[in-house]
Amino acid sequence: MKIRLIPALITLTIAALLAFLFYTMSNADEQMHKALAISGFISTAICLECGIGLSYKDSCYKANTFATSLFFLVLLIVEHCCFAAWGKNPAWVIITSGLLVAVFLLILFGIIKAKM
Repeated sequence: MKIRLIPALITLTIAALLAFLFYTMSNADEQMHKALAISGFISTAICLECGIGLSYKDSCYKANTFATSLFFLVLLIVEHCCFAAWGKNPAWVIITSGLLVAVFLLILFGIIKAKM
């Protein structure tokens, strides 16, 4: 597994744009804006980087990690949009995003360690 530079930079740009979207969607206080932007950038960057920015030796790993990354990316985007619309507590955003990213990384670790 190695990092591909150009796709990695593109995924970080997409993650930054999504974080700005989450920042501007919310009409809550400043702490909620910051929590949405920071957790949105970190969580979407991890999902995009693992799915697109990394190069795997086996094509089976690539397909499985891309599908898992895409699923969790959609899940995280929906979660951040819901918190931007109705959320008032930044702690819930951080906890929920952290749990989703931890589950994603655990599943990704299982995919990579599995001998298919």
